[in-house]
Amino acid sequence: MPNVPIISAKEFCKRLEKYGCVLVGIRGSHHKIHNPKTGNTTPVSVHAGKDVSSWVFTSTLRQLGIEIEDFLADT
Repeated sequence: MPNVPIISAKEFCKRLEKYGCVLVGIRGSHHKIHNPKTGNTTPVSVHAGKDVSSWVFTSTLRQLGIEIEDFLADT
């Protein structure tokens, strides 16, 4: 498994959108992200000044049906 980058939640959402995912809604600090390629949707918690933990990073990608290697290569 490749090393997971340490990035902010806001940057993570931007990279997901660059990968092809779509922001479908925001409720409080949770951004709802949809992957049209797989049809999966998952929330991403976005808190100012907080980084995404490696567990949340890999779990979110798994829930969206995205391979980590593909995601890191495309972004």
